[in-house]
Amino acid sequence: MQRVHNVMEDAVADLLQQQWRNLPAACHCDGCKADVYALTLNRLKPHYVRMPVGSMYVKAHLMTVQSRATILTALTESVKIISADPHH
Repeated sequence: MQRVHNVMEDAVADLLQQQWRNLPAACHCDGCKADVYALTLNRLKPHYVRMPVGSMYVKAHLMTVQSRATILTALTESVKIISADPHH
């Protein structure tokens, strides 16, 4: 079977890396960051691709202002949940 990849993982990781210090997290440790990343991915629709061409198309779509706003909203909601009950 050919390998597939969830391009949403890349989009969330990129935006999380860019905005992590600006998000209203109670803790900015690596564990909380990983929890926010996982929870955000669970809140968003996955975008699986199997070929690089498909990946480029989806990445272009995920770079729109609306898509970035949707991801940032999910990140912010995840930060609130994790900050209220950190796992450390």
